[in-house]
Amino acid sequence: MLNPYFAFGVPIFLLFLYIVFAFIRKKSTVHYIGFVLLLIATFMMAFSFQVLQGLWTLEESHATAQLGKLGYAPEILWIPLILGAVLAILNLWRGVKRVKSFRDESN
Repeated sequence: MLNPYFAFGVPIFLLFLYIVFAFIRKKSTVHYIGFVLLLIATFMMAFSFQVLQGLWTLEESHATAQLGKLGYAPEILWIPLILGAVLAILNLWRGVKRVKSFRDESN
């Protein structure tokens, strides 16, 4: 799970997917694409947290030899988690605003 191609490849693919759907959201009038963006962001956040848990398990078992073989600094595993959290919060905020606007329009 700590293989760099897996640990960073999946978040990079999810970020690419997020950008594609964000572009589609701008060009379209479909309302649920914002929810798709929220799903992608939360999956990126959950996946990154799971990778960090794998790192913490290695650290707890004192497998320093395996930690040395990673080929990257373990601290950069926090970047996809933070990015996913920021995108999830942004999309939650947009969703709440959208629900409030629908509510205001119906009154």
